Amino acid sequence: MAKRQLRFRSITFTVNLFLVLALAVGVGLVMVAFTYSLLASRNQLTRSSLLQQGNIIYTSIANFMLPGDAPLAVKFVGQISISSPESSISLYRRDGVPAFSDNATIERVNTNLREAKFSPRAQAASQAARPSTPRFKEASSNPPSEVFFQESSGGNSYFRAYRPLINLPKCAVCHGSDHTVRGVIDIRSDVTSVIRTQNLTIAGGAVGFLVVVGLLAFLIGSFLRALVLSPIQSIGSLCTQVTSGSFEGRVDVRGKNEIGDLARTVNQMVGGLRERFELTKYVSRGTIGALTEGQKPQRVQRTLLFTDVRGFTAYTERHEPERVVRALNRLLERQSEIIHEWGGDIDKFVGDEVVAVFAGEDASTRACRAARDIVRLCAMRPADFDGLSVGIGAASGPIIQGMIGSERRADFTVIGDSVNIASRLCSIAKAGQVIVGDSAKAAAGAEFAFKGPFGAKLKGKAAPQKVWLLLTGAGPG
Repeated sequence: MAKRQLRFRSITFTVNLFLVLALAVGVGLVMVAFTYSLLASRNQLTRSSLLQQGNIIYTSIANFMLPGDAPLAVKFVGQISISSPESSISLYRRDGVPAFSDNATIERVNTNLREAKFSPRAQAASQAARPSTPRFKEASSNPPSEVFFQESSGGNSYFRAYRPLINLPKCAVCHGSDHTVRGVIDIRSDVTSVIRTQNLTIAGGAVGFLVVVGLLAFLIGSFLRALVLSPIQSIGSLCTQVTSGSFEGRVDVRGKNEIGDLARTVNQMVGGLRERFELTKYVSRGTIGALTEGQKPQRVQRTLLFTDVRGFTAYTERHEPERVVRALNRLLERQSEIIHEWGGDIDKFVGDEVVAVFAGEDASTRACRAARDIVRLCAMRPADFDGLSVGIGAASGPIIQGMIGSERRADFTVIGDSVNIASRLCSIAKAGQVIVGDSAKAAAGAEFAFKGPFGAKLKGKAAPQKVWLLLTGAGPG
């Protein structure tokens, strides 16, 4: 479940989602604008066409009416009404009654002319098929206006236009001057097939839109994944490996762009970290710290701990080199672990000898703990080290710490009287013994039991030095 949530919130998912949304909104707006423009253009063309038809019919009817040829106008309207099954044209009086459906107009005209100029028809037209006339009042009201709209009826779609017939001064002689509109031309065009085609086109366009958006999102997402996301994920995976202590991985560098530069930089960084990690196996942490913090020599207070394998020369003469190296490395490894566990720093390995430095206010206490644990380890598990054991010397005091050596080869190490004393104490300690200088014993505290003091004649010292034997509960001490 955690992996699924992490994947859901990953940058890959976010980028892909953003691409899909951006493309959907961008292309969608273009499609909507195009569709709206297409429909508006079609409606405008249809409106202009229907109203133009209305103007033609209006002119024709006017020309028939002026000379008094009303029967021709009736016949003309009837013929054009049945000329096309997809459209219909009707003529209405201003009250919405179909024109020529009765004798009302003839009677009104004869009355206005004060003579029986037009003879009533024997039979009025049937009104059984009279269609509905929505929005008729908009065209017949005062002031009159042309009306264009779309409607549905019986499952079909229609565009419809009303064209009012204006009662001009030349018409008022026959029809009277008490009204502005004397009739309305109704033109209705069946656009069912057009609407169906339009809907299919829009549906096809929507499907095409989804396909295009999906394809673009896939292509752009694949491009970004290959160019950006995959390298970043590789860099993140490499950083995770480095965090866990593995420096073997590398990022596959592709392209000469910012991501490629980043990958190369990360590879160089990991290489440097690997070199530094490998370097810690051969130099002390103090040396590494000096490289990063500065190499200026200084006088400091430290506790020095020397350990040396007893009888090692005779041991090497009795056994083959592989056995000697294997046993010594195991012993040095365990000593290093104990010294690091108590906060010490391995300054150097000199053959079978270990030189360690402890810093801090409780340096002597931690150095004595490390010495005690090393002696106990050798006594309790001699088989692990092929019977090898160590003698240990410890001393506290001021020393000089800095880079010692030549320009080509130097080491960050310690020198001074306390270093020499610790080395001399180690040289006189027997296997399983820890000999501690007077200053180190005083600073170690009541946690430890000591035997002594003893007077030790050390090389370079005129007077005997006061030393103590740390009781470890193991070995000769």
